[in-house]
Amino acid sequence: MARNKYPEETREKILKVAHQLFYEKGYDNTTIQDIIDGLGGLTKGVIYHHFKSKRDILEQVTNRIGLPEGQINWYENWQGENGLEKIKNQLKLSLQNLERYTILYSAEILLKSPRLIGEIYLECLNGDAQCLQTYIEEGIADGSIQTRYPKEFAEFGSLIMNLWLGLNIARSSREELENKLCFLQNVFEGLNVPLIDDELIRMALRLFDFIQNRK
Repeated sequence: MARNKYPEETREKILKVAHQLFYEKGYDNTTIQDIIDGLGGLTKGVIYHHFKSKRDILEQVTNRIGLPEGQINWYENWQGENGLEKIKNQLKLSLQNLERYTILYSAEILLKSPRLIGEIYLECLNGDAQCLQTYIEEGIADGSIQTRYPKEFAEFGSLIMNLWLGLNIARSSREELENKLCFLQNVFEGLNVPLIDDELIRMALRLFDFIQNRK
């Protein structure tokens, strides 16, 4: 396959092969050479023409998994009757995406990187929180969310869900994860924003069990 003649087709083929390998072998156990071997004739140079690194491939693979057809941004078109319901539904939709989290949590070495943790921290504040704030403000307007601090709540929610909880799901024991979730349930209820309910806790534990059973 000539990369110059069919660049998009080549890129898609790389992502498809990488996706399959990351899911079957795990990110840490997949090498660039494994991806090359699965491409049938393409070279390492072609891969690096389209992607900066194996981590870049991982980000592109996981960003595509679980999005509704035609949706290119995770923060687009959340469904629900009000702002609070939209946020809760999106959290539950995310937890249903077992394949995406299986691939993400297979990158155990990467997820321990101080550089990555710092990047996630900045992304939470500068990207995720700004998008989440839109739905919080919608909830304030429709009465489903009661807070005078939408910006601060969005930042807190993004950081606590992605860093304190998200990065540690695969490292925690089942009991530790359940305790964290119940604690967060109490915290959010105390803030008059009941984001975490019993169903969401069950879904998070089901995700944990699925990931552990694949190890």
